[in-house]
Parts: sequence; C-alpha cells; structure tokens
Amino acid sequence: MELKSGAPQAAWQSALAAELRKLDAQQLLRKLSVHAGRLDFSSNDYLSLNANGTLAQLLRQIVLEAPDAFPVGSTASRLIRGHYAVFDQLESEFAAFSGYPDALFFHSGYAANVGVIDALLGPRDVAFVDRLCHASMLDGVRISGSQRRYFAHNDLNDLEDKLKRYGGRGRRWIFTEAIFSMDGDAPDLRALCELAERHDALIYLDEAHSLGVRGPQGAGLAAEAGVSRRIAVNVFPCGKAPGLMGAFVAGPIELKSYLINRARTFVFSTAQPPLLAELLRRVLGLFQTPEMQTARAILAQRAAEFRAACARLDCNTGVSSTQIVPVVVGEADRALRLAAGLRERGLDVRAIRPPTVPEGTSRLRVSFQAGHSSDDLAALVAALEELRNLEA
Repeated sequence: MELKSGAPQAAWQSALAAELRKLDAQQLLRKLSVHAGRLDFSSNDYLSLNANGTLAQLLRQIVLEAPDAFPVGSTASRLIRGHYAVFDQLESEFAAFSGYPDALFFHSGYAANVGVIDALLGPRDVAFVDRLCHASMLDGVRISGSQRRYFAHNDLNDLEDKLKRYGGRGRRWIFTEAIFSMDGDAPDLRALCELAERHDALIYLDEAHSLGVRGPQGAGLAAEAGVSRRIAVNVFPCGKAPGLMGAFVAGPIELKSYLINRARTFVFSTAQPPLLAELLRRVLGLFQTPEMQTARAILAQRAAEFRAACARLDCNTGVSSTQIVPVVVGEADRALRLAAGLRERGLDVRAIRPPTVPEGTSRLRVSFQAGHSSDDLAALVAALEELRNLEA
C-alpha cells in the first residue's frame, strides 16, 4: 500500500511518544526544571564561585580593565582564525599549576574525553575501564574501536587479573576518575600507578570533580598523591569547582601537538570565547589563595558532618569520602518521592536513577559547597529525617 504524504514522520513521532510513555511508566522520564531559588545541594559549584558572585565580579573586572582586549566570540576554529594569545597563556599557566609539561584546552569534558580517546586508541589497543567511568569516557573508548575490558569499580585485584589475562598488539590503557560523580569515592592512585607500571599500561585519568577541591592549591588528586608525571593523560574539566566550562588535557609536550592534529572534537570546533580563557586564568589564580584553601577545608568538613548525620539516621551513603555524598534508597520511585519532599521544604536535591546508576541503587545525590553554613546542613538533615519518619 502506498503511504500517504507525511506518514513516515507521523509513524516516527508515534514511536517517540510510545518510548516516552514507557520511560514515564518506569519512573525514568527526565524533564528540565528550574531550581526556583531553593537551597542548592545539587550543583557542582563546590567552591561557591557562582553562588557567592565571585565569577561575576571577576568578569566585571576584566571588562572594566580592558573592554576591547578579549573578543566575545572567536568566530573560527583555533586552527583557522580562532586562536588568541590568551589561549597559549592559559594553557601554559594551567600546565604549571597542575604539574604537567603542557596542556590543551577543549570545549568540555565530554568533548575532551571523546576526542582524545578516539585520537589515541585504535583496534590494536586494549582499554581497561572502571565500570563506573563517566559516559564520555565510555563513548570515547567505544568510538576508538579499541578492545574493551571492564573491571569492578576501584577493584585493583580485578584490574590486575584482567591485565594478566588480556593483552593486545598495541598499547594497554587504564581508564579511571579521580572522584566518581555518583558515589563520591576515589581510587588509590599510587597503588594504581604501581600496578600499571608492573604491567606496562598507561593511565588515563579524569579529574572533573577534584580540580579546585583536592591537592595542593586545588591541583587535583594526582598532585595530592604525588603521581602527576606517572599519569599519561589527565583531563581536567572546568564545569565543576571552577564554575565555568571547558576542559584541559594535560600530559607530555608531544601530546598537545598530536591532539591539535588528530583530536576531531578540537580540530573541527569553533574556539571558545577568548573572554572565557581570561576568566579561567583568573580563577586559577584564585585557587591558589589562602581563602580558597579555607574553602576547601570547609567543604570537606560539611560533607563529613553530613555522612556522620546519615549514619545516625541509618541512611546508606555508600563509600563516599568526598564532597559528593549519595543517599542510596533503592528504587527510582522512592528516590523521586524523597527529592520532591525535599523540594517542598526548600532544598534542591536531585534523584539519580538508572541508567545513570545501576538498577536498585537509585539515590539522592547530595553535593556540598564551601558556602553551605551549619544551618544549611542542619536544615537538610532535619528534612531528610522528617521524610524518613513519614515513610515509616
């Protein structure tokens, strides 16, 4: 039978609607929502640089000091006409700050991970990937065509077993994160480096949730562990504690030149605004002040206090040891109900459900900031206790 005009599109739209109904029935349908002034326990503004107006103040300073120095738009890729001296300065300063020979600035952590992994790995290589690595790393490994072997989360014994069992004609890479965004835990980087060196493997590390928060002057977990030069590739996304966007890829000098030529997400993207590069330069300087060291200490203290309160309430916070504290509640519908109850009490805490986390581990993801007061923490604990009592 001949299809009427427009029939294929109507069928496609019906299929989309059916899939959305299915997600809704499973309590997995996601929607965009505005925070509406609630107390923020969901964003990654760990040092409160957005919440306390610091970034806005830095931006005003830049514009007042040199209103015409930094174009708002770059208008081309950095290989065409979008490259400015401020990018070189930013990358050089970040390399010195983080302890690496050089760095290259990408648009986002996602663009960095997908582009870099695709550029560095191929079918001859083997990727040993922590099962809880971010989607951008998983996608980069998949796109690269490399052989994939997944090891149990932060389990170095399982990783070593797989390193012994699986080889390849190319290189072997280990993929992990400094702080895992849903569990709030961290790997033992020194032990990981020793393991990698015993088995001739290279390490690829993502420091999205540790930049600005951990290590000397906020330089990250590798710097804190003293293993920066033992990490082959270290990616530092800037959307969390720095409060902005973009990502630095740090490593040996040769890596930067190679990526400028081979990383498709860098080569074929219009450059970021030069104004952003200057703003990030100033944030890096801010990270190295005594005030930010105090902020990091407060951040760690608030998270530790919340974990202790959750233990008293018999709430499961898993293996969290950082500013990210999950309250694991099990099923998606329960996580949604608790999150809605917290919103009604003026607290913005989001429910995290599959496929972001495994089935049966839906949770409230509580993300602390240096700007959270003792009263803010008390309000969160009291609301959580009240909601649990109502469930009983």
